[in-house]
Amino acid sequence: MRSVFVFGLLPESPGKTVISSALTRGMINRGIKTCVFKPRSGHNFWYQYDIFLKCKKEGRLFCEDIVKLRRACKNSLPFEVLNPVDALMGPLNAEEFIERKMVDQLYLFEDDVFLHLIAERYTICKDKIENVLCINTRAIRSRLVMTDLEYVRELEKHADKVLYLNSSDEWNSIFQDYGPKAIRSCYRRISEKSDYAIVEGFNDAVCPEESLRYDLVIGVAPGVIIFYDAKDFHDVIETFKDLGKDPRSLRAKNIIKYLKKVKTLSIPALPSSHLKDYDVLSKDLNQVVESALDMI
Repeated sequence: MRSVFVFGLLPESPGKTVISSALTRGMINRGIKTCVFKPRSGHNFWYQYDIFLKCKKEGRLFCEDIVKLRRACKNSLPFEVLNPVDALMGPLNAEEFIERKMVDQLYLFEDDVFLHLIAERYTICKDKIENVLCINTRAIRSRLVMTDLEYVRELEKHADKVLYLNSSDEWNSIFQDYGPKAIRSCYRRISEKSDYAIVEGFNDAVCPEESLRYDLVIGVAPGVIIFYDAKDFHDVIETFKDLGKDPRSLRAKNIIKYLKKVKTLSIPALPSSHLKDYDVLSKDLNQVVESALDMI
């Protein structure tokens, strides 16, 4: 299976899902068996409430992006296989901080990613699909993070295995153990059914799992996409690894100045109606699809 990796040149809303959806549908419309894959994701139940309601109704945990991407590729694989690692976050409970006279801590903890974590799912494909659920007991018991306890209990019931976290070190240790297993096993599963994979990164992270190899790499920001040489991309990440840097911690800002640009395309702003119709979207961005296929 050949693959295209799409990552964000910027951390916030760079347009990865738009480009990935256009590529996927454009390739499918050309008769190419193509699947989407989002190795790792995170979403906030307060700010992405529609998808939270869908997850709650089904007793599952998956992100909004993978719903869009699966529609684009017309695939029937479970969301959890296409998106093997997903974290549910919540906003800090400002009222609780204020009532406890912890106003200073409210602003101090705003950047504490672990405190915002409610739960994270790891999906591992063996003979059957296994879902491992991690729950942040520190955040839930302290009531310092807004959450829906009824939903968390429902997730516990549906999980094959439940782990409880009390610190960011425990969270990191569990990710180091389960993350690679989940991503590799689910990637193998989609490779059995597809000729191409469009792999979408998480924000501006450039290495969701170092074992994944790509035939083309695309950086995305509002108004522009840049095609990079895949071999050069892997060589740069390998160099950082040799220097003692964990590849999974690398961001676009760490590596793009070292990458070999192959081609740059300007991307127009598109109305929301085009973003929801993937056939129209793939035609709007036909130049992107054709360029990607030519380079691969």
